[in-house]
Amino acid sequence: MAPSSIASLLFLCMLLLLPAQHGASSSHASYKIGSSQTFFKTRSKSSANSKKASATPTATTCSSIATGLGNNKLPIVHRQSPCSPLHGLPSLTAADVLRRDTSRIRRRFASQSSVVASLASAPAPAPAATTIPIDGSPDAGALDYTVNVGYGTPEQQFPMFLDTIFGVSLVLCKPCAPGSSSCDPAFDTSQSTTFTHIPCDSPDCPSTANCSAGSVCPFNLFFVEGTFSQDVLTVAPPSVAVQDFTFVCLDAGASDGMPEVGTLDLSRDRNSLPSRLSGSASAAFSYCMPQYPDSPGFLSLGDDATVRGDNCTAHAPLLSSDDPDLANMYFIDVVGMSLGDVDLPIPSGTFGNNASTIVEAGTTFTMLAPDAYTPLRDAFRQAMAQYNRSVPGFYDFDTCYNFTGLQELTVPLVEFKFGNGDSLLIDGDQMLYYDIPSEGPFTVTCLAFSTLDVDDDEVSAVIGAYSLATTEVVYDVAGGTVGFIPESC
Repeated sequence: MAPSSIASLLFLCMLLLLPAQHGASSSHASYKIGSSQTFFKTRSKSSANSKKASATPTATTCSSIATGLGNNKLPIVHRQSPCSPLHGLPSLTAADVLRRDTSRIRRRFASQSSVVASLASAPAPAPAATTIPIDGSPDAGALDYTVNVGYGTPEQQFPMFLDTIFGVSLVLCKPCAPGSSSCDPAFDTSQSTTFTHIPCDSPDCPSTANCSAGSVCPFNLFFVEGTFSQDVLTVAPPSVAVQDFTFVCLDAGASDGMPEVGTLDLSRDRNSLPSRLSGSASAAFSYCMPQYPDSPGFLSLGDDATVRGDNCTAHAPLLSSDDPDLANMYFIDVVGMSLGDVDLPIPSGTFGNNASTIVEAGTTFTMLAPDAYTPLRDAFRQAMAQYNRSVPGFYDFDTCYNFTGLQELTVPLVEFKFGNGDSLLIDGDQMLYYDIPSEGPFTVTCLAFSTLDVDDDEVSAVIGAYSLATTEVVYDVAGGTVGFIPESC
């Protein structure tokens, strides 16, 4: 190669040099060429800081996270963020997360016949558009991202995990279940002057089974029991109160598998938070989940999210399931996948002719039906054949490598293809799981996809929060799309 060509190539590489978005302790960087990404070690940990990182400064305090988002965004924080009331609780291992993700998805699709129907009551008039802040973590974890909201009068604040598939907000409530050693934090309904149970004979009660006049409306779904209730929900900043917000009150200390306080419904249900704030079940909202506790993320609700949709680099058509039990979920039209710009040999019909791929805020890792996961796994193994795959996998991660000691490596990138011709390229940091996050791929590294194991051929993929970390996901229900803006937080 001529010296001028070599110089041109080096200059091109310098222009393409995009150090990966990692925490301040990261000791590696990366650049993309086409549909592959090359990682390399930096000389010192501080050199991993890049012009890309400086364009989106890392927040290091709660005040900087809250004030750096603007008036229209609500902060989302990771459970290990110093801004989270849950900070300091033990982190989940990746194996724990995989088990919890799998259990959660199985639980959701195990009881479709008894799924909660959309409530009959009309939403309250819409307050102004609102946006809320978020933080991430190098420790993967199911339902790890929370937003602070207030329940009751006077307001009791709690960190609520985000959810887009259950179709109802769930809150742990006092009194404590018999025999429970501790049920804090939990919503003390006796201290709220505006709390009410929804009675069985109310039009707001979606359940008719085991419900009789004079009793409270029961919730018994997904192997969780509670009662339908209403109270004031407050989100801040800015301070917005949603009157008569419907949620399920669960007995504190008695809800197996539930997160510490509960979940905040962002689904298509007419009583979800986006629907109540907009006054319509065709609400627009967006969120961006960061990777680290000291990085800012956000939840944006209302008109601002619709405007943000104009900045999306890719749009996926939003579909509605023919199954009323799945109507609250966000299905998108995925028609195929590629790895390293080569289409995967996924059998026709794997992704279905209708809705089959869900975008989900509360699931961590992306799950694929066996007919989609196996071609991805096999193609990735073939592309990475030169590297050491002698490391055993764990739980559902069955493709792992030991990259310790390497100075550089290249991986092919996964791409989701949509029915409208758009496609979404998944960043290498989001398609790989690192055993030691600060070392990036230069440690034990696994392909961060797993097999979707549910007895339901209507669902072929669940795209989780890990795959979309640092990407703003814009839900424009009225416009019929889910949009993606990479490197937004």
